[in-house]
Amino acid sequence: MNPIQHSRRMIAPLLVFSLLSNLAVLISPLFMMQVLDRVVPSGNTATLVLLGALALSALLVQGVAEGLRDLSLRRLGTWIEGTGSGQLMQDCGASPAETDMAEHCAAVAGLTQALRGPTAQAALSLPWLPLFILALALIHAGFVALLFGLLCALFLLDRILTITTVTTQMQLAQDQQREQTLFQNAGKQGQRLGNAMATQHMLARAFSLQVRRHQHSDRLDLPQAFGGSIAGVLRSAGQVMALGLGAYLVTQNQLSAGGMIAASLIVSRSYGSCETVLKQGPALRQALEHYRVLLRRPQMHAPSMALPAFKGALTAENLTCPRGGGAAPYLDRVSFSLAPGECLAIVGAAGSGKTSLLQALSGLKPAAIGSTFYDDSAQRSLPPEASYRLIGSLPQRADLIAGSLADNIACFDPDRDDDAVVAAAQAAGVHGLIAALPEGYESDLSRCPHVLSAGQVQRVALARALYTQPRYLFLDEPNALLDGDGERALLQTLLRLKASGTTIVMVLHRSGVMGVADKILRLDQGRVVDFGPRAEVLARLSGNQRQIRLPALATSQHDLRDWVASQFTRASDEAFSQKAQIIAQEMFQLALAAAGEQANPPPELAFSLKFRDEFECDLRMAGDVALDLSEKIIRVRKELRHGREMGQGSSRDEQALAALERMGSALCQQTLEGRTTLQASVLAHNAPRSSGGREQGQRQEVLQ
Repeated sequence: MNPIQHSRRMIAPLLVFSLLSNLAVLISPLFMMQVLDRVVPSGNTATLVLLGALALSALLVQGVAEGLRDLSLRRLGTWIEGTGSGQLMQDCGASPAETDMAEHCAAVAGLTQALRGPTAQAALSLPWLPLFILALALIHAGFVALLFGLLCALFLLDRILTITTVTTQMQLAQDQQREQTLFQNAGKQGQRLGNAMATQHMLARAFSLQVRRHQHSDRLDLPQAFGGSIAGVLRSAGQVMALGLGAYLVTQNQLSAGGMIAASLIVSRSYGSCETVLKQGPALRQALEHYRVLLRRPQMHAPSMALPAFKGALTAENLTCPRGGGAAPYLDRVSFSLAPGECLAIVGAAGSGKTSLLQALSGLKPAAIGSTFYDDSAQRSLPPEASYRLIGSLPQRADLIAGSLADNIACFDPDRDDDAVVAAAQAAGVHGLIAALPEGYESDLSRCPHVLSAGQVQRVALARALYTQPRYLFLDEPNALLDGDGERALLQTLLRLKASGTTIVMVLHRSGVMGVADKILRLDQGRVVDFGPRAEVLARLSGNQRQIRLPALATSQHDLRDWVASQFTRASDEAFSQKAQIIAQEMFQLALAAAGEQANPPPELAFSLKFRDEFECDLRMAGDVALDLSEKIIRVRKELRHGREMGQGSSRDEQALAALERMGSALCQQTLEGRTTLQASVLAHNAPRSSGGREQGQRQEVLQ
């Protein structure tokens, strides 16, 4: 049973308190009736004293009943607030993707406010309205007809006001919300966009919305003001008509003077109760909707037995995330498995579903269809505490919350373990950075929100993900904001985590930490188009994507250099990239010199780049140019072997070949039927000696 359902137990006592309070409302009319009909004609003082004592006793009971009613409503509101907040904590811990936090918080706050305000009192008074009608019927049926007519007029007035103002009220609320949002975000968004005029434009739009809001408010003033006045006129007119009807009945000997006064008071009280209910009607309906929202929350059960230690195996089975509206799903039947301690890199174009897959795997936004298994346990079945200890997650845009750095790393755990905080910071490579701050781990981000750069925030967020020493780590573009030093520190962190048996899944656009991945999964429009060991997938990617075709024109050299540079995405690969650009340009110059005397249009040169590993790649150029460099290559190598430089007496081709040889490019050439293919090997400056370790004879052989 949902714990909110226990609140129904309070309905019976609240109705009893409300009954006593409403019955006590009849005390004054009954007292007036008895005084005018019995005490005044007889002049019996003892009767007056007795009636007064009874009336005061009843009023005392009314006061006690209303006090108990209000106290019960307040306590119930406090209980609802605490229970609803507890539900929110449980739901968020289990699966924040399935929890509409804003709706839940609004439901808790709205229902609590309704219970502590006049809305609940009006709702409790409504069931006892028949008591007043019965009392009027006992006095005379004419008063019932009068009350019915007044209530019909009041209801008609309320409907007219609602129909005429509902559209304007909705527009007013929308404009007010948009205006507040623009005012709040104007300065912040302007700084984010780096454009002061953006702030000016947002403020101008906010002021225009303010003017329009005032216009809507002016249109509402007239019906609301006159509506309230007409309701007040109806209330006073009802009392006058009740007295007039009573006086007429007295003259006809159908009613006593006391009955006339009592009936007028009851009519006025009944009309006031109905008017209050109509005013509180929207709030009452909203409170009922809030109650239904809280009832829809599933009950969270504690696990019946302790979970075994997890080894780190990860399995995805047919993960599907529908987009809605007939569009292609975010994820379409994604399935794969990882062994404990393996690292998976998810790659693909923008919008291919990489982040959606990562969120589905981590439980942040579980897939609507399909399942994720940690070892043999379904992710959906894990209790919140187990998920917290088991899973570490770094979002694409990591944020730190106002508070100390230690609290942020510990996820604001009230039982924070300072040793674990330091260990997590050391594992993420940010301990030295934090220790260098004036206040160290106690640096308060609420006072110094800009003490860390974006890249440093990302690294602290990684420490937060490592605080519980998770068995599964999910990273969304962890190196997106890091410089070369930060990327190298991240690489070392990931290597240590892999060595400790942590299973890692990361989304990558930059390949700086690609080397730590054991497997690569490539997505396209939510579907798995390639999955396997890193070397195999990268080889297929290189064959399919690392190509460019350019005309043999001098103006194409800039495009060639840009294309080569775009293949190197790591900040630490700048020297490697520069070397590849120079080699590609020299190869292009050789082809350009050979094609210079050929007729237009110029021949097309096809360049391709293929990485052998992190430290070596092959550059290949193919084109319909007659280029014979075999003898020149032999002569250049001989000259260089004897320590002689290719001076001014050398041809442009020989100088280019000498430059390529000095950079260790291992140039190979093949010419067949006028089509030449050149291939050069590019070795990074920081490559280990074993990299590119082909034998000299192999390096000099002609392409086959």
